[in-house]
This record gives sequence, structure tokens and C-alpha cells, in this order.
Amino acid sequence: MTTSATETQKESMTISWTAGVQLAVEVRGHRLIVDQPKEEGGDDQGITPVEMFIASLGACIGYFAVRFCRRHKLPTEGLAVHTTWDDAEQPHRVGTIRARVDLPKGFPAAMKDRLQKVVEGCTIHNSLTHPPQIAVRLMEAG
Repeated sequence: MTTSATETQKESMTISWTAGVQLAVEVRGHRLIVDQPKEEGGDDQGITPVEMFIASLGACIGYFAVRFCRRHKLPTEGLAVHTTWDDAEQPHRVGTIRARVDLPKGFPAAMKDRLQKVVEGCTIHNSLTHPPQIAVRLMEAG
């Protein structure tokens, strides 16, 4: 696979089956458990893949907001991102994502528009609004 001048090869992660419908995600020495709720056949030992997907957007928005606040010497205490989403069908997918950023007390009203542009430019938001190419390849184990 070749990459264009605007793409760079990033490190990889491994997602491995552990038990039931549970998977372990391993990247940079970190390990996350992905599972399904009991009513979906899982043991509810971790968040679902869809929840991880939504969390990645919320965390990215939060990270960009914190960086913005620190760069402008603004408070970060109380900053939080809350997300909700709706499913869509044909094909089954996440159809709508909403993110609400709770601003720290004392956040200047004059900076809100700038922060809005910054968080809407976070890497995950950009990846959703400018979708990546996805290649899935099946290989024999071993």
C-alpha cells in the first residue's frame, strides 16, 4: 500500500479475541477491553465498539479544547464533553452524533467562536467529515 504526500504511516494496534464476544485492544503498551452488554451476548466487561468510536470523537474534542485553553491561559476546571448519538439503518451505522462542550467557569464569551472552530478541527472530527479509505484484508492464522 502506498501513501500520498499528505498521508503518513502511523503505528499499529492489535485487536484480539479473548473470550465470548470480548476483544482486547492493545496499542503503545495500553490495553482496553471491548465487549457487549449482557443483552447482546457479552459479559459487559468493557465499552462497545460503537461507544469507543463515539468516545474517540468526544475525547478528541476535549483534548483540542484543553489545548486551546492552555494556549490562551484560560481555565480548564469543569471542562467536559458530553456525547449522544442515534443509529441509522441501510446500512446499520451511527447516523447522528451530537457533542456538547461544557465550558469552564469564566470562559470568555469572545473566545467561543474560536474554540468552536478549533474543536471542529480535531483529528477525529476531520476524519469523519473527510472519510479515510478503509482496506480490510483476510489472512489465514498462523
